Amino acid sequence: MRALPLLLLACCGTPSGPPQPYVAAVGKGSGVAVDELGGTVNELRDNDGTVRCFLYSDGTDFPDSATQVIAKAVGLPAAHVATCKFEGVGPNHDYAIVILHDENNDNVFQKNALGMPQEGYGFSNNAKARFSAPSYADCKFHFTSGSLAMTIATSY
Repeated sequence: MRALPLLLLACCGTPSGPPQPYVAAVGKGSGVAVDELGGTVNELRDNDGTVRCFLYSDGTDFPDSATQVIAKAVGLPAAHVATCKFEGVGPNHDYAIVILHDENNDNVFQKNALGMPQEGYGFSNNAKARFSAPSYADCKFHFTSGSLAMTIATSY
């Protein structure tokens, strides 16, 4: 049985051209465009761990309430940049994004004894944390529909 794939490979050769993306299933799509928010997270101090992105649609207990997170995405750092994408986002709504650079990839945002962040963080609109996290009003943006790409700077 193992000889059959080798025989097919020798007979037919390998595909030429650039590598193609893996496709799990082939079929007809619905034809409906999927709304998508994309966040490019830059100014990472290293390429360790992961960048965790959280999408909020409400300012209640922002950004401390995990129950207000409507979507999560993870980006892998490369060249001090990572990208997070949220697909199927509802149109005509206000949102805010919070990013955390989980350098040791333990799924915990590290803080020191005084509560100061020890890992990177950032907010949509590049809202700055002064003595506490910025408000939802400072971070929110309006998403109409289609595709929206934004850049979020990381602070340490």
